[in-house]
Amino acid sequence: MKSIVLLAAVLTVLSVQLVRATDDIESLIDSCSKVVEGMTEDLKARYRANAFPDDPVTHCFVRCLGLTLNLYDDEEGVDLHANWEYLGKVDDEIEFIAKHRDCLDNRNLALIDNPCDRAYSAFQCLKEEYGMDQSSSNSTSST
Repeated sequence: MKSIVLLAAVLTVLSVQLVRATDDIESLIDSCSKVVEGMTEDLKARYRANAFPDDPVTHCFVRCLGLTLNLYDDEEGVDLHANWEYLGKVDDEIEFIAKHRDCLDNRNLALIDNPCDRAYSAFQCLKEEYGMDQSSSNSTSST
């Protein structure tokens, strides 16, 4: 009987955490959608599905997410330590930072003038960790 009660308690905690995470994601999408020009319902649906096509609106949306979550800064770029923590410290921090620093350095981000394009390009180094899908890039209009 104690096992059933314990299991029920664990499942309750996990479901509350899942609802909070879903609410947090929805809140982020809503918040950034309000400040990013050109947002459409189609794009928001894609973001909810963790798909981030390569288009100007999405570039600014990704920048907004990074800024809002303190994972990215226009001056300093990607905060790899903050991203490592946000992702749950799944890898060794030194290896995580070295791997992604090399990717970021190879992208020549300083040469990208547009802050949205720069942020989107930077997060391409982390797309696997965040499970970002780009398979639906520019396949529909952004109206």
